[in-house]
Amino acid sequence: MSAIPAARAVTVQTFATEVVERSMHVPVLVDFWADWCAPCKALSPVLDRIAADYAGQLDVVKVNVDEESPIAQQLGIRSLPTVKLIHEGRIVDEFVGAQPEATIREMLARHLPEPIPHDEPEMAPAERLASLEARHRETPADSDIALELAEVLAMQGETARATALLAALPVEAQTKDGADRVRAYALIAQMCAEAGDIEAAAPDDLHSGLRLAACEFAAGAHEAALEQLLELLRRDRRFEDALARRLLVAAFAILGPASDLTARCRRRMSSILL
Repeated sequence: MSAIPAARAVTVQTFATEVVERSMHVPVLVDFWADWCAPCKALSPVLDRIAADYAGQLDVVKVNVDEESPIAQQLGIRSLPTVKLIHEGRIVDEFVGAQPEATIREMLARHLPEPIPHDEPEMAPAERLASLEARHRETPADSDIALELAEVLAMQGETARATALLAALPVEAQTKDGADRVRAYALIAQMCAEAGDIEAAAPDDLHSGLRLAACEFAAGAHEAALEQLLELLRRDRRFEDALARRLLVAAFAILGPASDLTARCRRRMSSILL
């Protein structure tokens, strides 16, 4: 099993990207600390454990107020440690002082689902699909199970079944991240299917280029596909109802906000669209 990263440092230069922008996709817990602060040092291993337990659901970052004073001043930090939970660009909760771990977890429970257990063996894809189908038959009204089943179906290429299942869900379930991933898989599969027997696209053939890039992504050549989509976006951002941008957003949804490739390519896409 790969190591799960602990809390990482952010700076004035990276705060906007790694905290504000990142919080649009996953909550970010920001620890304001200083090297001379003994309670800060007591709190640090607690936050590292929380970062590990909530990996993929929560980012935990650290701001050294002595080195990054503009951030501390802007957010009105007056005591250390101060910890703020930021989601969708807003401070949604916070605490001051080295609080007990149970107290911090109670705060997080108000904003996050239970942490994903990282030490349990993963099911094989076919086993997971069979389990979800059985659970869905038993509790067809459970939208969370239905959404998870739709996502697994989409991941395994059964996008028609997945989108039909998604369409039957309540509106609130269709706005969740899992629903975005189902739609992302479906769009990429549709574009790849439209590529047909095309083997290569001429430099000025944006139509074929977009579909071949979708096929590259579906085949696992993620970086090459994203590079091609970024180039096609640069050449004509409005082509086919902004299809290059839509395919990029779909790819980001599949790779996830924690992916370095997502972060790098999302920044480049933003620069092109400015």
